[in-house]
This record gives sequence, C-alpha cells and structure tokens, in this order.
Amino acid sequence: MNRSVSRRTALAAVIAGAAAAGLPHASALASDRRVAAEESSSASTAYRYSVNLESWAHPWVSDPKAAHLANLPSYVGTVVLCFMQPDAQYTRGSYSFQGTGVQFSFDGTVVRDAVSLLRERNPGVEVLVSVGGATYHNWAGLNVRAIADFVRDFGLDGVEVCYEPSGPGCVPSGGGYTCRTDAEYTSIVKEFSKALPTGSTLAVAAFHVGAYGEGAWANSQPVSAYTGISLGLLRSDAASAITRLNVMAYDASTVYNPKEALAAYQHYFKGPVLLGVQIAPEAWPQEDSPYAHVLTLDEVKDLANEVKARGAGGMSLWSLYKQPKSGTPSAREVSQTICDALELGDSTQPWPW
Repeated sequence: MNRSVSRRTALAAVIAGAAAAGLPHASALASDRRVAAEESSSASTAYRYSVNLESWAHPWVSDPKAAHLANLPSYVGTVVLCFMQPDAQYTRGSYSFQGTGVQFSFDGTVVRDAVSLLRERNPGVEVLVSVGGATYHNWAGLNVRAIADFVRDFGLDGVEVCYEPSGPGCVPSGGGYTCRTDAEYTSIVKEFSKALPTGSTLAVAAFHVGAYGEGAWANSQPVSAYTGISLGLLRSDAASAITRLNVMAYDASTVYNPKEALAAYQHYFKGPVLLGVQIAPEAWPQEDSPYAHVLTLDEVKDLANEVKARGAGGMSLWSLYKQPKSGTPSAREVSQTICDALELGDSTQPWPW
C-alpha cells in the first residue's frame, strides 16, 4: 500500500471512529484534511473540480444525511459555501448564521454534521467558505477572527477570498496597471494567512480580466474596470500564501477568451489555477445582447482539454443551484462532462437532486 492510500485510509478511520463514538461532527485537523485532499487528488488525477454551493438555495433539511451537501459525488474535490460577510460576527461554539451572511435555512449543527458526513463518504474532499462576493463589500471591517472561528467550528478546510470591490480604480501606469485597491487586496490575503488554522486552504476567486493589462496581455479584451486587479496581489509577498486561484472566466461577453485568461494567470501565479465556467445565462451581458455568452458542453470539453494541455489545476463551476437557460446544460450535465474530460472518476455517480 502506498503512502497516499494509507494516509487517506487512516484519515477515514479517524472520521469514522469519531462518528461511531457519537461525535458525527468531529473532524480531523485542517492540516491533515488538506494533506488527504491533495494526496487523494494526486492518487487518481492531476486535476481538481471545485463547485460553488449557494447557501440560500440549499433546501431545508432536519437530517444531515438528507442534505445535498452530504451527498455530492466524489469527483467533486472542493465545495465552496457561498457567501460569508468580510465583517461577519460569529461567536465560537454558537453554530449560528446570524451576522455571518451565510444563508442556510436550517440549523448550523445540521450543516456541520453534513460536512462531516460528506468527508466520511469522500475523505479527500475539501470544504471552504467563500468570503465576499458581489454583495458583501465591507472589507474595511474584515473580521478574520470570527471567520477563522467559523471555519474551526464547522470543520472547514479554509476560505476562498472573493474580493469584488465596486470601484477598484485600476488604471494604466508606466506600461502596466495599478489599482486603488492593491494595498487592501494584499492586506486581506495576509490577514487570512495569519488568522486561519495551520494547514488551511487559502484560495482566491480571481476576476476574469484580472491578469490582463500588461505584457502579452496588454491589449486583451474586454477592457473593464477590473482589468489588472489581480496583478498587484500576485506580485506581492502575499501571493506565496495563496493555495490556488479560481478564475471566474465568465460574465465578460463573447469577446472574452477564457484560454487567454488562463495563460495570463498562469504567467503570474505558479500554483494551481482553476478555470471557471458558469451555467447559462451569465449575469453580463444580459441575455438579449448579441454579445451574451452561453455555455455549451462542447465548450466545456474544449476548456477541459486546454486545462490539461496547459497543466492547469482543474476547473470550477458557478453554480450548483443555478437554473439553466432553456436548452442549455445543467449543473449536473456540466459536472459530469468535466468529470469525464479531466478523468476524475465515475461520472455516473448519483446526483443529490
């Protein structure tokens, strides 16, 4: 038995033993879970599939065994729970979502136990909470202690920083790009790096055009308010704390080329980069625009092949509960296609809904 298999087996035994002892919510240390997740991934595939789960859309349950969260197929390597406020208020041991921005309709202890059950079924899985998003902007009030306590209580592996400021102030400067938000973005990553439990994952959800504006990508399209927003962070000493990037390669119109964006991010960041896709319709441009992009399964396969050709980290999905535009693929169909294309395992595993 190789080291990878034995470590995963040992971790599974720890979790199963805790459950047998009447502690279904007990979890291994974040550092052990992260090692198991990475070893599980490397044992079967070089790629990771990450999915965003909207907390507000998960159906109410009273039994964690019935939760969709507990029953995702094993080819899903990372589950990102959306969204937590940067200025969240959370009391250790309360398991309350009040003041956090997380919007599950059922008790926090049920979510906690669903996470534990998911690990029991898939010891290599990683569960993160996404902080920020399009509606939570109070980064000046960042409360990393509360977020770290939330991560510990719910047995999570870390956070994904989704920094979406409404006015980043990115402008050309000396042949490159600088943004008014560069210092804040860098500080956020550093603060999480210091506050999270040892061994935690610190992922960053990166803007579609965030690595554009300089060098080979000086004229990459489309040009937007967010062109170059990631460059300051990726050039800073905080970049070494980032576990992986998740490129939100959508909401950028048909002039946008996700393959070009992947190449740009890989140039600036040498760790794993995931290429994201979104269930149609995308948020921008609106559906009736001639430049509105609509995802197809053929495109998913093509992008997966690009990920493989470039040795990227894998793919991600926004989002699990999004209802697809009529005639376009669902989250299940896209997930199965990514599973097959990246050879992540058995794509016929039951889907939880």
